Amino acid sequence: MTDEQGTSGGFPGPIQPWIARLRMITEELAGMTGLGETLFVRSVSSLQGLPLPGAVSAAQLNAIASGVAAQRSSIAALQAQLTAFDEQLAALEGVLGPLAEWSKTWAEFERLVMNARRNPRPER
Repeated sequence: MTDEQGTSGGFPGPIQPWIARLRMITEELAGMTGLGETLFVRSVSSLQGLPLPGAVSAAQLNAIASGVAAQRSSIAALQAQLTAFDEQLAALEGVLGPLAEWSKTWAEFERLVMNARRNPRPER
């Protein structure tokens, strides 16, 4: 029984094709098992407590949007941490560069001094 607004049994019009298909499948299954019409009545009555599909979709989309916002917030925090870490590494690199150059010069000086002690120059 469908009224002028396209509803039957309290379900909105856009759901009607889905309900009709569900009823057809249920009736076919009931016919194969010999259960008859009582199975469909029980299955439709169990759907009464479920939220409408539009409400489920809105809730799901809200959850997805919240999840995406949380992930973007996490990424922003990670970017801030990486920026701070990169600045620390740049400062360390600035200190280590001259220190490495000084160490290289010192090692060359030690090598020259040690070689001079091992191989004294002949006197003239």
